[in-house]
Amino acid sequence: MAIDKYHLNLAGEYRICSELLKRGIFATVTYGNMNGCDVITVGSNRHAAIVEVKTAQSTRFVTSFYQKYKTPDLEHPTFWVLYSIKSDDDGFKERFFVLTHEERSEIQAERNHPGELLSYAERVARVSKGVDNVFAKNVEKHEDAWSKIVEWCNREG
Repeated sequence: MAIDKYHLNLAGEYRICSELLKRGIFATVTYGNMNGCDVITVGSNRHAAIVEVKTAQSTRFVTSFYQKYKTPDLEHPTFWVLYSIKSDDDGFKERFFVLTHEERSEIQAERNHPGELLSYAERVARVSKGVDNVFAKNVEKHEDAWSKIVEWCNREG
């Protein structure tokens, strides 16, 4: 059973909040048109993080990374959570991939230009047409890496 895009996106954002709340991190969905801010998190030491959520019913995540973040100093999320949800006869199969923004940048660069060492500006220039995406296989080493967000939000100082 396919989930329509509106419900799929909301389900992903709420599901990410649920996972973070289970780990002791306050997490809430942002409402309205908060560009680049799907979920806000706050830890025990009042450190906050912005989380961008991308939800897919496959193993391919459309991120528009370099189309949106044209320079590395543009305001960007602290973390990305890529959430794959697939329905089957037994319910839903889920996978979560948790990455820092910098990790997303490097993975997208390798996906777009395998083996090439390009500057950020060169990466952006080469993808001016099209839309960036990654597959679960590109990010699988980050599967269930919730500790990144938990440690960031609970850090001292």
